[in-house]
Amino acid sequence: MDTLLQYLPLLLPIFALQLILLALGLYDLFQEERRVRWFSKRVWAVIIFFVNIIGPLAYFFVGREDE
Repeated sequence: MDTLLQYLPLLLPIFALQLILLALGLYDLFQEERRVRWFSKRVWAVIIFFVNIIGPLAYFFVGREDE
């Protein structure tokens, strides 16, 4: 338990970043006018949700189609 408390100041910002990226990614993905590349919106939703930090970043950099 002491080890967890020792690393808590390092883990909280990473956890917060993950939640922010997750929320922003899913919000952007399910906008009606949003078009995506490579996969369907459902597959991108799974990637964003389950591939921590890298999933939302992959969606933002390669998954979104610029309008």
